[in-house]
Amino acid sequence: MVRTRLTTREAAAHCRVSVPTLKRWIRQGKLAAFRTPGGHHRIDLAAFQRFCADHGIPAFPARPSELRVLLVDDDPGMLGVLTDVLAAHWPGARVETAGDGYEALIKVGLVRPSVLILDVVMPRLDGVEVCRRLKAVPQTRGIRILGLTGHPELVPALIAAGADVALTKPVAVEDVRRQLERLIGSVEVPGDV
Repeated sequence: MVRTRLTTREAAAHCRVSVPTLKRWIRQGKLAAFRTPGGHHRIDLAAFQRFCADHGIPAFPARPSELRVLLVDDDPGMLGVLTDVLAAHWPGARVETAGDGYEALIKVGLVRPSVLILDVVMPRLDGVEVCRRLKAVPQTRGIRILGLTGHPELVPALIAAGADVALTKPVAVEDVRRQLERLIGSVEVPGDV
């Protein structure tokens, strides 16, 4: 089962603050939460991930079985590089690919990705329009988007459309890895030291 909510204790431990500090953030409206019928606060995971990203806190770690990534690029070579990065650092992640924006929108409904790595310039439907469409719908608004483009002048449009971060090509593999960690957190894999 995919986890969708956190307790205040889990969120506070992740942020390395006390539970009273976290509850103060909730009261101040800095962190969205709701109350259970028993009176306890629960925090929506997508909202918590956004809060972490907005405040420079690493994303709450997803278990490998929960991590779903959709790679969207019309360059098969780039898809191969990105697939290798994910396999090396998040070996349990479910990784799917799409060759253009239309295929990406179809696969979003099937895969329900946590993260989308998205090229900007593609045939049929570009990455900026994919971002706009995903961020316009409540069911897909929480997807974290890492944009990639060989056209630096398109970065502002991509960010305005809803991408969380954009990197320009040629891109260093280490930059991709670092941005993915920021977006989805480090995944602990059994056997890692």
